[in-house]
Amino acid sequence: MNPPIGNVPKPSVNVAPAAPKVSSNDGIQSVHDLKQAQAQGQNIPISEQQLVKAIERAIKAVEGTSTTLDFSIHEQTKHIIVRVLDKSNGELIREIPNEKSLDFLARVWEMAGVMVDERR
Repeated sequence: MNPPIGNVPKPSVNVAPAAPKVSSNDGIQSVHDLKQAQAQGQNIPISEQQLVKAIERAIKAVEGTSTTLDFSIHEQTKHIIVRVLDKSNGELIREIPNEKSLDFLARVWEMAGVMVDERR
């Protein structure tokens, strides 16, 4: 005999407790904590000091045993220039993007601005 439809037992489901919400930036201790907070829709502001430390760790991870990285900002274009230098003698190995290319770009931008101004 079939039991009445209304009395069918519901299957039990084990539900894991929700992850605790991170209430402030102080509670973020690892990348896992940060991802968890972002998954919960929280916007986690970071301080300038935290950003600088993260960048320094990334630079150390990328640098080789015989090379070092130097970062600067091209004044006219505001693009970031990365220079790969030999640790032993400081010699330039590679520059990305090339500073001469950025100088050329700045000159083109300047000329384009002059052309736009002359048409008025």
